[in-house]
Order: sequence, then structure tokens, then C-alpha cells
Amino acid sequence: TAKQVMAKHPGRRVDTHTVDIRVATAVEEMIDRIWATGPLDGLVNNAAGNFISQTKDLSPRAFDAIANIVLHGTFYMTNTCGKRWIAEKRKASVLSVLTTWVWTGSPFVVPSAMSKAGVAVMTQSLAVEWARHGIRLNAIAPGPFPTEGAWARLNPLQEGNDSRYNTRNPMGRVGKPHELANMAAFLMSEEVEYINGEVIAIDGGMGIMGNGTFAHMMSYSEDDWRRIREQIQSTNAADKVKRS
Repeated sequence: TAKQVMAKHPGRRVDTHTVDIRVATAVEEMIDRIWATGPLDGLVNNAAGNFISQTKDLSPRAFDAIANIVLHGTFYMTNTCGKRWIAEKRKASVLSVLTTWVWTGSPFVVPSAMSKAGVAVMTQSLAVEWARHGIRLNAIAPGPFPTEGAWARLNPLQEGNDSRYNTRNPMGRVGKPHELANMAAFLMSEEVEYINGEVIAIDGGMGIMGNGTFAHMMSYSEDDWRRIREQIQSTNAADKVKRS
């Protein structure tokens, strides 16, 4: 949290802003507020939404719930900052957190895989278009990094670090949060200003090994999928209570 960061780094200031990145006008208003206290020189796109589902069971609303956050929201944030940087002739760096599915696709998370792939193409496209303005764009593509919120929706029938992921990874384990943070800090650093337009995997070599993250779910029964839906709905309801 902001308080924890400031406690760990005395003298530093951390400001927080809440925004629905699905709404372009809301993004514009938030960035205006931020710019009023001093411009940004970097942006990390990490907002995401995802859940496991058979694609045939998805409604248009369910698809939009993911695409509006991951694809549209990421573009709104990136372009809103980018046009200000260009107008002010300010150097900056953008980092987007994607997934290894941008190269392989993935069953049962089609809205997210499609949206993340779109962000990967945005990264490469704007890396070329904006490089002359001193703006770099890169992305990292993590493999399995268990977190409480995501794992409850992406691994609803399992607990903890699923042994399946450990045995299907050359390093025999899932990722650790600090490893992801270190890669992000590296790519945002001014020390690597010649890295531009790259999407870098951080998955312990799992992608090279050729095992899709959710390939094991091909054997799930309709009853398994019913249990998954119920578990995800329960997680969503619990999250709403926490936020209220």
C-alpha cells in the first residue's frame, strides 16, 4: 500500500488515485489531476480481469468485462499519457504486464488471451511510432505467478501452488512476486533506454517446454466446470463484500 511504501522509504511521496479505466473520460480526468501536481515519466499497465470458463459458456457481457479492462483500458491509459508526453517533449517509458498466452493462445481464457495479444501488438506498434519522441514501450509476459485474487478465479479447484505447474516447469516451481517486480523495475530503468518494443517472457522456461498453462483442464467434466463457476461466483461475492 501507499502507506507501507512511504514507511519503507522516508521522504518519498506516494499518491493514490481510483479510476475505472474502462471509461475513457474518467481516465482523462484522472491523468489531468495527476499532471496538475507534476507529470509522470512512466506508466505500468497492470490492471486486468480474468476468470476460467469454457468459451461456449461466455456471454457477450462476460467477454466485454475482460476486454474493456485489459484491451480498452490499457489503450486509454497509454494514449492519454502518451499524447501529453509528446506535446511536452518529455521522455517516458511504458511497461505492460501481459502473459505467455500472447504467443501461444490459451484455452478457457480466450477473452484475456485475445486482449493481452492486442496489448502486445500495441506495445510493438507504439514502440516504433513514439520512439522518435523518446518514449519507450515494452512488456513482460509472466507464466504462473500465484496471487490470492487471480488464483481464486484461475485455479478455483486447487489450493496453494498446484503441483501440476511445478512438474510442467523446467525450474520445478511457480514464479515469485519479487522476481516479477525486479524485471519491471529493470525495464522501466533509464539504464536500459535502448530496449524498446520487446515482450519478455518470465516463466522459468515453461513456454519453451511447450505446456500451456491450462492444458490440463481439457480433461475436466461438465461437473468440474459447474464447480468452477460456483467457486468463482463465491469469490466474486466475497470481494464485493470487502469493497463495500
